[in-house]
Amino acid sequence: MTVAVAEAQDLYVKKLKNGYTLVVKERDDTQTVSVQIWFGIGSIYEKDNERGISHFLEHMLFNGTKYTAPGEIEFEVEKKGGMINAATSFDYTFYYIEIANIFWQDALRYLYFMTTAPTLSNKMVEKEKPIVLEELNRHLDNPKSLLWDTFNELAYKKSNYKHPIIGYRETIQNFTGELVRNYFYTHYTPSVATIVVVGNVNKEEVEKAVEETFGSVKGAEYHPPSVPLEDPQREVISKTLKKTQVTRAYSVIGWQAPSIRDKKAVAFMVLEDILFGGKSSIMYQQLKETGIVQGVSGGYMPHLGTGQFLIYLTTDTNKRDIAKEKVFEILNRFRKEGIPQDLFEESKKRIINREIFAREEVSEEAERIGYALSVAGSLDYELRFTEMIKAVKKEEVEQILKNQLRDDNYTEVILLPEH
Repeated sequence: MTVAVAEAQDLYVKKLKNGYTLVVKERDDTQTVSVQIWFGIGSIYEKDNERGISHFLEHMLFNGTKYTAPGEIEFEVEKKGGMINAATSFDYTFYYIEIANIFWQDALRYLYFMTTAPTLSNKMVEKEKPIVLEELNRHLDNPKSLLWDTFNELAYKKSNYKHPIIGYRETIQNFTGELVRNYFYTHYTPSVATIVVVGNVNKEEVEKAVEETFGSVKGAEYHPPSVPLEDPQREVISKTLKKTQVTRAYSVIGWQAPSIRDKKAVAFMVLEDILFGGKSSIMYQQLKETGIVQGVSGGYMPHLGTGQFLIYLTTDTNKRDIAKEKVFEILNRFRKEGIPQDLFEESKKRIINREIFAREEVSEEAERIGYALSVAGSLDYELRFTEMIKAVKKEEVEQILKNQLRDDNYTEVILLPEH
């Protein structure tokens, strides 16, 4: 990361001796604060007998700590008018509290308890299993979950993106307290953790509080293995599913895309806006407004490993083929004629304006900082994002269409009603 740039944008960055990274953004335009703890750990690092354990731990960290009873932290946060939650992804996990700034020290202490001293007892593991298994049942009963799980299974051969984050019934049933504790204390270490505090705070006070809490944590370093990139896809992979629960046709089409750490990633973001950026976008106007589809969305799905560029369609069953033909017609037209300069420039401006607007929220700004350090690999990703978007050339986006989003190298999953 470039500390000079961070300082220029009013970010205070410090690396604690035990490995934690602390980032503080002082803001006097708000009375709220967002405290977030990010780990560069997600489901892609799980072994076969651990599938779903990252998500399971998200549940477990709310089940009491060495200092608090189960449910106590949530009760205290809500009593103070705050919000507490967590998210687990393929590439990261984070826990966060958004609260009035007078309670920022409480929020920091609560997250310190949760992420460094969770109970993780055998009894609580057994108590949580049926809850997570019920969540898995709901996941499996949802046809759209089947659609996306099938897509990932087809699109990924080498990396663990092929496995669902929630895991499998057989792995969850076999989780033991020992396995859960071992995974937590060997993976969720200071060396992969970032503490982000954004809001109406004083950075010296935050640093002191962090040193007194997180700074005392001891633990072996964990260095996640590199995530393998997929071999280039050179064929169309397609599968059709049928379920009685659905009444319409759903389909997802995806092409391989670069890692979020690849400098080409931002060009895919510009293409996303050109094709799907709101009701004025090409896909919306030519598919939704014309009545060919009931819904169209998509764009760049970034990962630490191989990403995807996706198109998701909802149609009447008799219009699915027409919709797909229209999608490829639009892509082919851009390949042959190029992207109009004014459309290209308008898209870049929209992306930048959205970023500026989103950062008004302390939680959004904190998330961007946490994501930059935990997944994108550098704070520069956050600090220089608008510069990177401005630097994208039209030719770079057109090359994506010509070389990567072809009609012979995509993965497609179709979900139809079963009559």
